[in-house]
Amino acid sequence: MEIKDIYINKKPYTLHIAYQDDEAKRKAFHAMTYDFWEFTFESYYQSGYWDEHCILFSLFEGEVIVAHTTLSLFATHTPTATLQLGQLGTVMTAATHSRQGLSRFLMNYIFDRYRNQLEGYFLFANDTVLDFYPKFGFVQAREFQATKVFQKQPSSYTVQSVDLTHPVDLQLFQHYLKTGKTACRFDTSNYGLTHFYCYANPDFGFAESIYLLPELETLVIAQQEETDLLILQAYYLGQNQLDQAFNAVAATNTTRLVLGYTPAEDDYDFHPYKEEDLTLFITPSLLPYFEEQHTMIPLLSHT
Repeated sequence: MEIKDIYINKKPYTLHIAYQDDEAKRKAFHAMTYDFWEFTFESYYQSGYWDEHCILFSLFEGEVIVAHTTLSLFATHTPTATLQLGQLGTVMTAATHSRQGLSRFLMNYIFDRYRNQLEGYFLFANDTVLDFYPKFGFVQAREFQATKVFQKQPSSYTVQSVDLTHPVDLQLFQHYLKTGKTACRFDTSNYGLTHFYCYANPDFGFAESIYLLPELETLVIAQQEETDLLILQAYYLGQNQLDQAFNAVAATNTTRLVLGYTPAEDDYDFHPYKEEDLTLFITPSLLPYFEEQHTMIPLLSHT
């Protein structure tokens, strides 16, 4: 945790960094997050998997939080390089302090702090603020989602539901996250955020969507959505047998596989993808990964 006294436009503020262990400040952050987005990160904190890759940057005026930005760090694996990237999220400014340069200060502070450590940034902007981020050099990028026409075949492979409330299952899940391969062309290696979506938030996450196929040494996070099987991510320890794993997990009425990440395989169709009221912005250094090939930010990496 860091605390810095600063002035913005001659007004005093206190910048708190990575302060989630301070209960009072954390509760203030959660209250602001709930006002803006109608959820909090408290369950994530209580889960114990909020790690050093998720960093809070908040401006306080006295004991009142007035502006915030979260920085999430990713070691992102591509076919040609491993990129150290940052995602900016939960960008908020209190209505009483809008248009006072507070968000601008936080973004510039983060850029200066990580100038020699990160090779690029991305973020998802609400469609009401699309003119804000280009001021910092961000450009809009199109995402593409991979899909494949599917017809289920008979399968004899065992499919076991994984219950992360059981210590043995949780340990197994973590083993796959740490040591498994993903066959993902833009792999953000999001250990902490995967716990956020699959463990810390059972009410709106994917806690009931985790499956182990022991004979294939494969773990799949997937949801059946009518005739689509949405595969959020898959991990395998040995040989890549994802086709067999997806076939085993799919319901009998499945007619299409839909991926929540960019596959390394080239036997998928790609379609433009955009979440409602959200637009992906990236720094120019990442343009080749989105303009020269079809790419999407893994769904389990969104903040």
